[in-house]
Parts: sequence; structure tokens; C-alpha cells
Amino acid sequence: MAQGSDFTKNWITLGIVAGLLASFIYPSLIFIPMPSVLQVFLIMAFGPLFGLASVGLYYFLALDKKTLSSMVAVISNIIAGVLITAMLLVQIAIRSSKPDTFDLSNKWAWKSLNQVHLGLDLAWDVYVFLGTFLFAISMFRNPKFGKIFSAVGIVISLLLIIFNGVSFPTPPADSGLIDLGPLVGIWYFAATVIMILNFKGIWAQQRSEVG
Repeated sequence: MAQGSDFTKNWITLGIVAGLLASFIYPSLIFIPMPSVLQVFLIMAFGPLFGLASVGLYYFLALDKKTLSSMVAVISNIIAGVLITAMLLVQIAIRSSKPDTFDLSNKWAWKSLNQVHLGLDLAWDVYVFLGTFLFAISMFRNPKFGKIFSAVGIVISLLLIIFNGVSFPTPPADSGLIDLGPLVGIWYFAATVIMILNFKGIWAQQRSEVG
């Protein structure tokens, strides 16, 4: 029993650390100008960190109740982590080969190449929507998160997939809609903070119950 408890605790700890790092990397990639080499390494780190953070969140929710929705959510977010890594690296690779001048032929080729990362972008949105939506559903009756936090996650994830689907292949921000990616990131950061605030109390309670 103690070994199982330590295993869960270690996963939750790893999830918290990964969640904090991912919450720092995501806005940094969007808002902070940086050398391309640093950008590439942060991109390579973000996808795996997002997946690990999701596994930690799954184990945290499982302390109250294991659900099929949270299990599917973590699988979906791991896939999302793979897709965003592929999407961002493809985006950088395409932009690094942008020609200095355009004629009719290379303009068509450039536009065609550019659609590749836009397709991967929507694929990432599909899986991060599913993971966020299902995690939010599994939080609805969880005492550490509650109905309001759950409802916010459900609404944000639904609007995310609707806006991206309607505007595809153009990103929502370029179509007069709102890019809800940052709001999804804030929601996951808030979930990580909730995990931190409840971490010590949960294990202190379990030790007292065992004792």
C-alpha cells in the first residue's frame, strides 16, 4: 500500500513540476523574442512536459475517484503534446526556408508548405480540446476543483474547438475571432496551482488515516 502511495505521490510531484515548467514555456514562446536555438529547445521540451503534467493531474484526480473521462483525457493530452511539438518544429523549419523574393511558382509552393503547419495546428487543437474537456468533466464533482472550475474548462475547450474549426485553415486570431489557446494555458496553470495548494494536506491526511 505504501509503495502504491509513493508511486502516486511521485507522479503528482512530477506533474506539478512539469506543469509549472510548461506554464512558463508556453507564454514565453508566444510573447518573448528569443534566439532560434533556444526557441527550438523550448519547443522540444514543451510537448513532453505537457504530457507529464497531464499524467500528474490524472493521478491527482484519481485520489478522489478514478474515471474513464480522466483516463481518456490524459491519453488525448499526450497525443496533443506530440502534435504541438511536430507543428511548432515544422513551422520553424518552413519559415527558415522562406525565399527572399517570390515569383508565381515559389509563391504557390510557399503557400502550400505553410498549410502543413496549419493542419497540424488544428490536429493539436482537436486533441487538446478533448483532453481539456474530459479533464474538466472529471473535475465537476471533485472537491478540490469544483463545479465552477470545471464549467470554465468545459466552456473554454468548446469555444476553442468551435473557433478553430470555423476559421480553418486560417487561425482564429487572423479571422476576427479569439485565440483561446492562452486561456487554456491559464486554466491548466490554475489547475497546477490547485494541486500545489492541496498537496501537503492530502498526504498529511493519508498519513493520519494510516496511523
